[in-house]
Amino acid sequence: MPEFAIILARWAAWAPGLESETDWAHWDGEPPQGPAVPDLSWLPPMQRRRLPALARGVFHVARQAGGDDVDRLPTVLASAHGELSRTLGLLNDLAENEPLSPAAFSLSVHNAVSGQLSIALGNRAPASCVALAGDGISTALLEAQCLAGPGGDALVVIYEAPLPEQYRPYQQSDTFPWALALRLGPGGTGYRLSRRAGSGGPANQGPALARFLAAGDADLTLRGPRSDWRWTRDE
Repeated sequence: MPEFAIILARWAAWAPGLESETDWAHWDGEPPQGPAVPDLSWLPPMQRRRLPALARGVFHVARQAGGDDVDRLPTVLASAHGELSRTLGLLNDLAENEPLSPAAFSLSVHNAVSGQLSIALGNRAPASCVALAGDGISTALLEAQCLAGPGGDALVVIYEAPLPEQYRPYQQSDTFPWALALRLGPGGTGYRLSRRAGSGGPANQGPALARFLAAGDADLTLRGPRSDWRWTRDE
C-alpha cells in the first residue's frame, strides 16, 4: 500500500458562508449559504476586478495559510476542471462565429490562476499546476513533496467549482465552489497518507478535508474513483 507523510503547519479553507475553523467544524455537509466572494481588500482593485469568484477564493486561502513568507514558498495549485465555465464561454463564442477575447482565453488555461497568484504575491519560487483526476487531492500533496522535498516548506492550494450544466451527465460535479490551502513545513502536525484502490465516492473532497482538520479528528478516508486516501494524524 503506497504511503507518504506530511507535516501540516497551517491551513485555510473557503466556501460561500464557510471561512473560520469553527464554521468548518460545524459544517453539516450540505451546500452552504453565504457571500459568494471572500474579502480581497489587500489586492489592488485592477487585479481584483479580473478575478472570478473561484480565483478570489484561491487568493484568499493562499494568503491566509501561506503567512508572512508566502512570497517565497514553492506552490502547487490543483483542480480537476479549473475555470471550465470560462472555457465553455469561449466554445460558445466559436459556435456562434463570434470573435474570441484574448483576455478570456489567457485566463481559461489551467495554470492561469497560478500565474495570477504568483504576480499578486510577488512569489518567484517554483510553481506547479496539477490536473486532478481519479486519484483525488492527495496527489497535489505528493507533487509538493517532490517540489520541496520531504519536510520542506511548500504551499498547496486545491480548488473546485460546480461543472457547467452541459457536462454534468458525464462527470460528477462539486455542488458549490471551494478552495483549500495547506501550508507544509516544520513545526506542524504530522499526517500519514496511505493509498488503496478506489471505491468511488462523492466530490467535495476539499470541504471534507477542511471539516476533518477543523474538528481535530484522527482519521479520515477520502474516497475516489481510482484511489482512496486514508489520512491518519500522528499521535
